[in-house]
Amino acid sequence: MGNIEILKRGDLQMTSTDTGISHSEKAHGSKQVHFLQIWALPSVSRLPPKYYTRHFTDEEKKDTWVKIVAPAGAEGVIVEREAAGPAPVQSPLTLYATILSQGKSLNRPLEGKKGYIHVIQTSGYNEGKANGASVKVSSRGGEVLTLREGDGAYIFVGNKGNQFTVENDGERSAEILVFDLD
Repeated sequence: MGNIEILKRGDLQMTSTDTGISHSEKAHGSKQVHFLQIWALPSVSRLPPKYYTRHFTDEEKKDTWVKIVAPAGAEGVIVEREAAGPAPVQSPLTLYATILSQGKSLNRPLEGKKGYIHVIQTSGYNEGKANGASVKVSSRGGEVLTLREGDGAYIFVGNKGNQFTVENDGERSAEILVFDLD
């Protein structure tokens, strides 16, 4: 049996599994767990397995973009198991997170060729139409798109560096991820 780690709200676990690992997830206690599992293809194959944990509080993410994942070797990315700052990934992917308060808006430039935005479902499991938090996503001269909890959309803003705006138009805070992809 390997290491056991208990993850809490705001924790990020990055596992690179290229040459193979044994891995499992289990709820600690009787409560159900709600988390996102995200996969990214590495730029280089046959790398040895690596494992990183990062911790980001709700307060750190409140009404600002926090870089939580970035390419290994990028400025400010520490390649240690537990460290501050974004977790290193072997992909052309930078991941930002925010908890956007009601009535607030944030701009986000895309450095890559495209992006993906996802509104995290924090109001609990729901089989029906998305509810909970609501945000509007727009770019200069582009259409306005409304996303609810659990919704996601690809973002194409034209040239690198062009930005889009996310506005919380709902009745509660919205937890949002933005994937900046090359």
